[in-house]
Amino acid sequence: MISNHGLQIEMLPKPGITSWLTFALSALALSTMTACAPLNEGAGAATAMADPAHNSRNSLDWAGTYAGALPCADCPGVQARLRLNRDESYELSIQYLERDKAPSQMRGRFAWQANGNAITLDAQGGGRQVLVGEGRVALFDAGATAAWPQATQRQLTRLNPLAATELPRTLEAHRWTLAWAADAQGQPIAGLPAATAREINFNFGAGRFHIDGGCNRMLGGFQIDAEGTLSFDRMASTMIGCEPAAMKVDAALAELLAQPLKSEVLTGAATTLRLTSPAGATLFFTGQMTPEARYGQPTRVFIEVGATTVVCKNALGATAECLQVRERQFDEQGLVVGMPGAWLPFAETIEGYTHQPGVRSVLRLKRFDRAAAGGGATYLYVLDLVVESETMKP
Repeated sequence: MISNHGLQIEMLPKPGITSWLTFALSALALSTMTACAPLNEGAGAATAMADPAHNSRNSLDWAGTYAGALPCADCPGVQARLRLNRDESYELSIQYLERDKAPSQMRGRFAWQANGNAITLDAQGGGRQVLVGEGRVALFDAGATAAWPQATQRQLTRLNPLAATELPRTLEAHRWTLAWAADAQGQPIAGLPAATAREINFNFGAGRFHIDGGCNRMLGGFQIDAEGTLSFDRMASTMIGCEPAAMKVDAALAELLAQPLKSEVLTGAATTLRLTSPAGATLFFTGQMTPEARYGQPTRVFIEVGATTVVCKNALGATAECLQVRERQFDEQGLVVGMPGAWLPFAETIEGYTHQPGVRSVLRLKRFDRAAAGGGATYLYVLDLVVESETMKP
């Protein structure tokens, strides 16, 4: 008998119909409840048991690089970049803005948690937890509950590598500084970076490259195929002797660059270049846009820098220690033309040049017009070549 607001109907179903109807109605109710329930991503203390056949580990293309700016209680923010590899290794870069001059780099191994939706970094990464979603991850301290949802500002989003057709232009528009080098086991490659204060920089332009920072300048041609593989031609170099650490840089780079390298460029808050050898060794670079890319083509000028400095006023009107310089002229064959100009105080900075007291130098500079590009101060000077240098007697 079924009662509906006082109406009673007596039904006499055939044998077997009652149990079938009860089962069907129960299934329909369960289906309706499931369809209307809100989707709860991730795993938390109060969530239902995750379906082991459909979790982040086996349902998502999670391997890749994620980056973003995270909130910080006592600084403007934290720039973070995390790379997750299929072999369960990771690379984590953390930089507290206005506090760290350079990012802290961590590399190690991670393990998937039982639910398949989050991973735990090893001790190198401070035991942090990483909640993995579609095209995004969220970082948590060790011991925290890793569960969705999370505010957008607490997430890192996945970066997509540049297409091979875009690589030549991007390589040429940046100066690439080697941040770290590791073999296939994640161990540092002997000699890289150099055990000196000099940076190792790669520069590309018009199918040519040159490398500074070791003992000798290394240069040659390069090609990039449709798969993004970077091949270096047989390199030439200067032939000078240096301290052993700088010589090791040359030897290590020459060995690595003798074989084709898989390249990957990622853009975002920072532009990075990753070169990977067939054996799994990795060179990781940070990119800084070149003055040519920012301001256009420069004017070439020659100046002579005196052995002593003078006190002068800088662009802000403050007292500063300034170079003494005068203009020099050379023809296309490099021969001196005319007489040097008058000595004048020079308060500008010359990128790539450090004045040594008591040393007179003639410099070839690139002068970029920053004002024309809306770049503030009128000119930017970049050292192109030291033409001559002489230690003056007191």
